[in-house]
Amino acid sequence: MKLKQYIFEYLRKKQEPRNPRFPHFDQPLKVMIIYESDVLERNDAIKSIRQDLLRRQMDVTMWGYVEKKDIQTLILPQSRILGVEDYNFFGKPRDYVLTDLLAEHYDLLIDLTTRPMLPLRYLAMYTDADFKVGMNLGEGLHDMLISLPDLSPEQGEEAEIEASWLYHQILTYLTTIKSND
Repeated sequence: MKLKQYIFEYLRKKQEPRNPRFPHFDQPLKVMIIYESDVLERNDAIKSIRQDLLRRQMDVTMWGYVEKKDIQTLILPQSRILGVEDYNFFGKPRDYVLTDLLAEHYDLLIDLTTRPMLPLRYLAMYTDADFKVGMNLGEGLHDMLISLPDLSPEQGEEAEIEASWLYHQILTYLTTIKSND
């Protein structure tokens, strides 16, 4: 695993410097959502997040990842679910995944990843988006970071952060921050 992380860090440092543009919600945006799919692919929170963005008249694309070898059923047809077979031995997405990912340009990337997952880190790194927002996982991939709330000792470090909580935090900040553009 250390080799995979080393390769990721090496490739991340080779990325061109970004010139982010803050999104304006007074116009329709093209949005990419990255998320960890649940093993049963129910993704109820992701479905409701997609519906909320569609109500806001956004063009929504979703890419998820699940640690299964064989993906046969896709409950969310509007989502692309990647699995282990879509990544090479070193953890990097295969060429066909990168080709598809780089084929589109997005105004906004919303990364709903709540824990460090290398396959989703690659997606966040390679997505062509004007502005990237996600949870602060210490990797420097996003233009705006959401930090975790202070957890009580009873909650501990293993507390689960829900994608819906993260989405609402992201949306709150994006809609209240005024751009200087």
